Amino acid sequence: MPPPARDLRREAKTLTVERLDDGVVVLSFYVGDHRQNVITEDVLRELAAALDAIDAGPEPRGVVVQSARAGSFFAGADIARLQTLKDRSRTEIEQLCAAGRGLFGRLSERPWPSLAVIDGTCLGGGLELALGCDLRIATSEPHTVLGLPEVKLGLLPGWGGTVRLARLLGPGPAVELAAAGETIDGPTAARIGLIDACVPATQAFASARRLIDHHADTRDYLARRRRQAGFIELDPQERAFLEATSTAVILGRTGGHYPAPPTILATILAGAAVAAEEAGHIEGAAFATLAHSPVATQLVRVFRLGERNRHDSGIDAHSINTPGDDAPPLERPAVVGAGIMGAGIAASHLRAGFAVTLVDVQAETLARSVAGILDEAAWDRATKRTDPARALALAGRLRTATQASALATADLVIESVLERTDIKRQVLAEIEQVVGPDTVIATNTSTNPITKLATALADPSRFCGLHFFNPVRRMTLVEVVRGPATSDRTIEIAVAHAKRLGKCPIVVRDSPGFLVNRLLMPYLHESVEMLREGGEAKRIDRVARSFGMPMGPLELYDMIGLDTAFYAGLVLDDAYGDRIEASPVIPALVRSGRLGCKSGAGFYRYAMRGTRPRIERPEDGVAALIEPYALPARATSDGVIADRLLLPVVLEATRVLDEGIVRDGRDIDLAVIHALGFPAFRGGVLAWADSLGAAEIIRRLAPLADLGIRMHPTPRLIEMARSGGHFLTDD
Repeated sequence: MPPPARDLRREAKTLTVERLDDGVVVLSFYVGDHRQNVITEDVLRELAAALDAIDAGPEPRGVVVQSARAGSFFAGADIARLQTLKDRSRTEIEQLCAAGRGLFGRLSERPWPSLAVIDGTCLGGGLELALGCDLRIATSEPHTVLGLPEVKLGLLPGWGGTVRLARLLGPGPAVELAAAGETIDGPTAARIGLIDACVPATQAFASARRLIDHHADTRDYLARRRRQAGFIELDPQERAFLEATSTAVILGRTGGHYPAPPTILATILAGAAVAAEEAGHIEGAAFATLAHSPVATQLVRVFRLGERNRHDSGIDAHSINTPGDDAPPLERPAVVGAGIMGAGIAASHLRAGFAVTLVDVQAETLARSVAGILDEAAWDRATKRTDPARALALAGRLRTATQASALATADLVIESVLERTDIKRQVLAEIEQVVGPDTVIATNTSTNPITKLATALADPSRFCGLHFFNPVRRMTLVEVVRGPATSDRTIEIAVAHAKRLGKCPIVVRDSPGFLVNRLLMPYLHESVEMLREGGEAKRIDRVARSFGMPMGPLELYDMIGLDTAFYAGLVLDDAYGDRIEASPVIPALVRSGRLGCKSGAGFYRYAMRGTRPRIERPEDGVAALIEPYALPARATSDGVIADRLLLPVVLEATRVLDEGIVRDGRDIDLAVIHALGFPAFRGGVLAWADSLGAAEIIRRLAPLADLGIRMHPTPRLIEMARSGGHFLTDD
């Protein structure tokens, strides 16, 4: 941190300005009414005032921009600003872009050099602020990440980010960073030239002073400014190659559903051919176009849903039976069951920094799981491989045991044994006998009713479901299942713990299939019904992917495992058989040994490529298995296939709302995006339904009415069509 000020001190709501003995001015930001520093109206106004004051005073030797908040430089623009963009005119938006671009540009237009010290999160507008400076130093701490994630909101950097980044790194790396929206750490940023130095946090300010002194003496920063003000020399063949390859990569990633990545590519290429000032105007116009797109509106909304979830305790605000803000976080978690899910849950705890106890009565299963758990826990997303040194370090935090007595000191136990009610009840009762009276007991289950399992416990108030999805590392959603006797305290603790694991917890009331599997059921079921009518598997899956789903329903069946889907289907058929009758096709495939990816064949034939199975072709013999259960052939279009797959999901969501399975409809949208891969650019299933309108949904369902009750509008939908109502009112 800098030494005390001598001759200039200016304090405002978010900004402190200090002039040091040697004439260096330090701008320190702290946005106190947010959990992280974000760029608000106050920040922009006070930065402008501070620069005015610097201009009016004696010329500084240099200016250092830093955060006074640990772990947060700037996490981007205030989301409240972004959500108002759709209501502004194009001209207004372009003016806002020009104002921000010009304000940040003032940092590198004066005679003195400027430098940003980046410690912690530096994203979006925060990185654009840093790019506005002549120089940048980032810390090597793990919490320091840099990136331009605007693309994930359907936008592009609008305060000069594409202009300055392309001139600093070159168009290719700039497109890669901005169009992907991924973050990089300090060492990586130094390697690609995004920053000038990467140092430990304790050395950052001293390094900044030395770098300012060097440039103030040599005036090297002025040559850099001249280079960055002009156009970018790009060979026509190099440009054509960059455009072609980047377009192919972008199309492969987005399926053509997201306009921001190709717009970023076009904006950077167009801006490269002109001077920086004109490139800024191109950027502002592109930003305004994207800001008015339906995709950006939905992606900003989804971001807000995530922010809402991060602040949600999982209980109603008026509830009084809560542990309160001072309740200590859980520190001694344990997992019972070392199978695929139990191992994944244990690895998730290790990745989040916990020491965890894993118990399994089968010593061989336990021993076999350890290597996989450590590999999973030490997986490095950047290198896409396990970090052996980290795996070795984490080994000391994994305790294994074959006796339930090892759970005695645990403050949370997650049971994850076989999906058999009798076994789970027995294990839960054993857990309760050895743990303390305040220990939270949870079950990881996708099919077993929490109410039924809770009868095994003397104190069911401390029991809930924690339904993780497979694979645990990649799937962020966790269903926190509340039984009739579950206390608010238990729910609040479980929700907070899931968040510490980096998960997105959704609280649902106990019911067959909970939330996600209940909404997945009609999507999967309808695909098999269309096969029975003579539909082609590849066409059905292609239509689903064209809608924006990550994979088609028949591909998903194979990935889940047809035997697993069969047993889950029995539970759902028992509860909802009036509209979703169990298909005879699935047990026929299981009897034939076609279990999906894990057996090499299901609806498709698979071959291993590397460590993952890949589809070779539709599986021979499936048509013959279906033939005894064939339904009358039905001519159809791609649009009708999409409606048949997805409108029943909307109908099931209306029933979920009517039954109070979730506390808020927004939870449904967040759940289907995180767990089912429902396209975020459509905002979730209820947001998509609202975009169609209830009347249009009913019109599309009418020709399908002969298929049965599963295609009949619900009373809620009929009333909404009559009144012009919507599922969601948060927008």
